[in-house]
Amino acid sequence: MTIKRLLISILPASSISKLKPVYHFRYTLNKHFKTIDYERLKPRHIYNREIKYFDLLIYDTAFPNTISGFRFAEFNALLKAFDNVKVIVDPTDYPQPEAKEAHKRDIIILKKTHPISYRKTFAGSVHDIKNTKLFYCIFLNNMYKSLPYVEKNKINFVFTLYPGGGFDTKDEVALKKLKAVLSSEYFKGVIVTQQFTEDFIVKEYNCPKDKILNIFGCLVPQNSINTVRLRRFNKSMTLQVCFCAAKYTAIGADKGYDIFIETAKILASKGHNIHFNVVGGFDSKVISIEGFEEFFTFHGLQKFEELKPIFLEQDIILSPNRPFILSIGSFDGFPLGTVVEAALNGAVPVVTDELKQNIVFGEDEAIIVRPDAEEIAAKIERLIDNPELLNLISEKAQKRFGEIYCDAYQLDKRIDFIKKHLYDTRN
Repeated sequence: MTIKRLLISILPASSISKLKPVYHFRYTLNKHFKTIDYERLKPRHIYNREIKYFDLLIYDTAFPNTISGFRFAEFNALLKAFDNVKVIVDPTDYPQPEAKEAHKRDIIILKKTHPISYRKTFAGSVHDIKNTKLFYCIFLNNMYKSLPYVEKNKINFVFTLYPGGGFDTKDEVALKKLKAVLSSEYFKGVIVTQQFTEDFIVKEYNCPKDKILNIFGCLVPQNSINTVRLRRFNKSMTLQVCFCAAKYTAIGADKGYDIFIETAKILASKGHNIHFNVVGGFDSKVISIEGFEEFFTFHGLQKFEELKPIFLEQDIILSPNRPFILSIGSFDGFPLGTVVEAALNGAVPVVTDELKQNIVFGEDEAIIVRPDAEEIAAKIERLIDNPELLNLISEKAQKRFGEIYCDAYQLDKRIDFIKKHLYDTRN
């Protein structure tokens, strides 16, 4: 029995009406207290939000969630590389409605795993973008949302224009955002990761090349760099083929999930000793696999640190993603981050590249295919017939991906670029 019901049962009816204002006052007071973020009232937060002046302020919407492995890697690296730096996180990219609670749990984990980053990480919003010499974030939407505050407080900024995150080469709203960002008097530089992106902003917005740093790829967690792979495929073994991606559309057409399933059915129908593994937000109901159930395992969503043991047992990762599906001008970077993680663990990447973004991998390091199930099935059959070729590509891909995605290649140039604008006295 609740206190309210207990009181009603024992008090005379005439007293109930007199107690109603008291009960209402208590209810309103509790409701008000629940809206207060007590973390923001702590001296540490007040000092770092309102008083201290930083060299570099980073804004994000998902850190330190490890589902986004590349963000986790990049921001931890920057927080370690710079002394006077902080990251403000508004966890709007966390799954709702428990975003703030989930973010608090990740912050507690961060305290144990990355204590330096923990001391420099604060929950907040774009309203807290102030008291800093230089501002940095990733993705167009985040930069555009931050723009009024960096301009109001006259803060120079650089950002990374990754594919996705609001960057769409055909959408009018996205293009207006990009124009506003690139034409700001406080815009000092942009990091791009695809030649397609550099060509686009130079051609369409006359962005000066000396403001662009083009680094192929992205930062990734380093837990799979220099991994020792024991698995070597031979004809007596079951070939393991993997698909790993986030699900953004009904059948995952942007990531090519429909092509993956079609390819799987072709290969399974031919009697090959083969098995297909799906990692991400897909299950057997997204696209029917009736009659082929025994050939599939669905692993569900996995954090990046959980991918390594899965990928070490895969022979091939298939990524038949296609541009301009989510919207008329949207596209993914090449290759997907999940492909990078799989290749670092020795899975042979069989990938599409419709925008011709590959500038670093040779034919014996990544197998480029068209988004066509028949063609993909034929190329996988070639590997089934020639295990030594598969194992050779596995070794070469693992080595080359390790060179391209190691911190020494990805991180140093980014840090130098940010330092250049941070310490450039002409700014």
